[in-house]
Amino acid sequence: MDPTIEEVGTRKRKYVAEKVKAKRKKQFSAMVNTNKERLEKSVFGDPSYMLRNMGFGDPDSGVEDDGAQDSDAFSDTLASPPRVPAWVDEDDMSSFTGDDDIQVRGGQEIHNTVEYGKFLRRKFQSTYGEPSWAKLDKAVDEHLDEEDLELLRTCGNMLRKSSYLPKTSLNIKRLPSLNSETRNEGPLIKAIQFHPTSTVALVAGGSGNASIFQVDGKTNPKLASVHFDRFPVRCARFSADGSEFIVGSHHSHFHVYDMMQGNSLTIHTHHSIGQTTMKKFEVSPDGKLIAVAGKFGQIHLLSAKSKEWIGNLTMNGNVEAITFDPDGSCLYSHGELGEVFIWDVNRRCLAGRFMDDGCLVGTSITISPCGSYLATGSSSGVVNIYDRRAVVTRAERSPIPLKAVMNLVTSVKQATFNHSSQLLAIASDEKENALKIVHLPSMTVYQNFPTLSTPLGRIQTLAFSPSSGYFSCGNNSNTAHLYRLKHFGNY
Repeated sequence: MDPTIEEVGTRKRKYVAEKVKAKRKKQFSAMVNTNKERLEKSVFGDPSYMLRNMGFGDPDSGVEDDGAQDSDAFSDTLASPPRVPAWVDEDDMSSFTGDDDIQVRGGQEIHNTVEYGKFLRRKFQSTYGEPSWAKLDKAVDEHLDEEDLELLRTCGNMLRKSSYLPKTSLNIKRLPSLNSETRNEGPLIKAIQFHPTSTVALVAGGSGNASIFQVDGKTNPKLASVHFDRFPVRCARFSADGSEFIVGSHHSHFHVYDMMQGNSLTIHTHHSIGQTTMKKFEVSPDGKLIAVAGKFGQIHLLSAKSKEWIGNLTMNGNVEAITFDPDGSCLYSHGELGEVFIWDVNRRCLAGRFMDDGCLVGTSITISPCGSYLATGSSSGVVNIYDRRAVVTRAERSPIPLKAVMNLVTSVKQATFNHSSQLLAIASDEKENALKIVHLPSMTVYQNFPTLSTPLGRIQTLAFSPSSGYFSCGNNSNTAHLYRLKHFGNY
């Protein structure tokens, strides 16, 4: 029997009602599961959820916000003095402009980086709490001054190389020789000098060759080489400004090489002035004079600019060594009678004289760049170190040296100070490896250089670079040894 229209309608309404009931039950279950999942994430933690909650979640209640603001205000009130940021991230500042307002969930707007930073800080603290590492130790912090705080804000190497040179051991490293590319200046390397402003060095010797090398401590490439025919170089010096160098020999004439033009000029001297040799000469630090040690106690003075003769000085005995003081106003000479003469080069007269303590024949003399020390070498190997100011100001004919260095036993022909007046290098050409370096603040000799295994040969000349980064010594075997003094600068 077919159902009536009324029965069909009843069944249809019942079916729809059951379907709606099932759908509502399903929606309710989904809502319960969602709330359960959210609760679990809140209790047990979920990184992605926390980040969403911090950055874009619903804003906290007004009570919590006011409490955080009150806490900030209370902390600001107690802060004395007010703290400043250790640094400011320019990228953060530049990435947030006035036009780039941020609106977070709940309608709150962020207008600048300061507000945004406070917003993130509150969300972090409300989620995680304040971490222990962010809590300052007030007891310790009260004793920190601004210098301590500046130190804590700094990263990197906090140790600086000491300006005091240790006296126990010299930090020195052997490098390839200066003239390793040529080795044709000798065999006797009689002159080594570092350029006053550029990282180049001059090497010259008995073959008549004078070479300029780039000082890099690795290959030391040759930049230029000049040969002076039948002119064995005995002495070579840069001019005070480094624009030229002068080479001398046993001849009365000498050569000047222009570094800028790349050509040499021969200077002949008149026989009437009595200058017969240029084996020993010095250029004054002020660039005005060239002093030449002549024969029979004569010292010839030439103009460093025009190379013309301008006067003579005469001492007792033969002149063995000469040197200028740091400002070029005085000239010191040492000779075969063991007496040191002090000359006023401006007035061309004798300013003082004294006997070198225990010296029979003077062989070398040098003054420290600071002007405090005067060192004299003798034929017996003794090197006396004097207080130069005391020698000049006191009218003593026999001053007592500060130190008598007796580590060498043969004639000391070479003596030179480094730029800081902390080191004095002394050497003799009459014995193998006869080289010593004196630590002047303590007046002691370094024992670790040279050693018995250091192949120096017979030293003919010594030189420190302008900042004492390099030390060089020329020997009798065509070699200009080069060493790196690690305590000092690069050049």
